[in-house]
Amino acid sequence: MKTMIFCEGTTDLLMIQYVLQYKYGWHYNGFLENSETNRLRKKTLKRDTDIVDIESCGGITNIPKRMQELQEQIQNTTREEELVNKVIILIDHDTVSSNREFLDNINEKIGTHFLEEDINVLRKWTVDNDFLESTELDIYIKCLPESEVGAIESIMLQALDTDSIENKIIQDSRQFIETEAENQDRYLQKKSLVSKAIVNTYFAIRMPEEKYDERARVLKTYNWEENEVLNDSFAFLNI
Repeated sequence: MKTMIFCEGTTDLLMIQYVLQYKYGWHYNGFLENSETNRLRKKTLKRDTDIVDIESCGGITNIPKRMQELQEQIQNTTREEELVNKVIILIDHDTVSSNREFLDNINEKIGTHFLEEDINVLRKWTVDNDFLESTELDIYIKCLPESEVGAIESIMLQALDTDSIENKIIQDSRQFIETEAENQDRYLQKKSLVSKAIVNTYFAIRMPEEKYDERARVLKTYNWEENEVLNDSFAFLNI
């Protein structure tokens, strides 16, 4: 079985990777960087004969185009091993209008009719193949966090809040960023961007020179099996 997971950014990719590795027993099997930016683009995990590709699309606006490219790949392949069985799309919980716009873009690119009520619900997606039989994929559009406006970083902040020192750094970072967002109208105009800025500020305090490496290191040290916040939020990755 092959699963494709599309997410917005590198933090999302790392969170998904470590949940799959340390909670559900998948094994790292390689990576791909963007040749132009040298930023991490994709990681591949394997468990027995099953494969998961996790791809950072560089923002929510790029996901519909990647879905269109995947559809074309499935339509034109002559090899069954290149077919995909399941697609998971992970997006931030911005606003109702932004989610609706995202679905409109997806529908336009791949000819589907997804509605807002299809978010966080397992659906089917049929793709015709010019050489093989038509294939029916599971598709799951996951919006995190489910119960509030924000980004996947909101969940990370909850998981990072492990003692009084970490709590103070998080709260001070939150106060600074939220104050900046309220006092001007040029930057941080979405709740999801505020969440991302708080997390980036937190990691900049912990390790100013190696913010990305420190983020990956901290994520690796989580107790993924016992962290209730992460288990509740990422149960959809039990694939």
